[in-house]
Amino acid sequence: EGKTLAPKSAADSIDAGIVYVPEERGKQGVVIGLPIFQNVSLPSLKRTSKSGLLRLSEEFDLARSYTERLDLRASSLSQDVGTLSGGNQQKIVIAKWLATSPKVIILDEPTKGIDIGSKAAVHGFMAELVAQGLSVIMVSSELPEILGMSDRVVVMREGLVAAVYDNKG
Repeated sequence: EGKTLAPKSAADSIDAGIVYVPEERGKQGVVIGLPIFQNVSLPSLKRTSKSGLLRLSEEFDLARSYTERLDLRASSLSQDVGTLSGGNQQKIVIAKWLATSPKVIILDEPTKGIDIGSKAAVHGFMAELVAQGLSVIMVSSELPEILGMSDRVVVMREGLVAAVYDNKG
């Protein structure tokens, strides 16, 4: 949007429509011990509550709508997120942030440690997000993934832009 942003907190970034999916999803992306539906609804509690009271049906509906889009494999939305595979945990983290209706999503190593099927699903979903007008920034150490998924590649070194390559193709 052509504006400079200097967020002072994660909440400032979220309010500005910028969300981050961390590389360490099990440590930073999900809350082990909580069910899927609560993990997805956590950053959207304003949407799923009324007069300060959580509405369980709203939390379930929100979680269902995003986990279905990502083809989550789980027995129920009440399942502890800690029992899921790495690929399904990644889908939960992505669903959680998409539920906030962001403008920009930053994905740090989005396919690290997940199986080939989940990797393809994440790539496909990233392409859908871009087609819908969402800006997607992907951080990856896998060159084939970068070249296959990116319109533009920015190489950073010691916090500075070292090179920019257009990869439209």
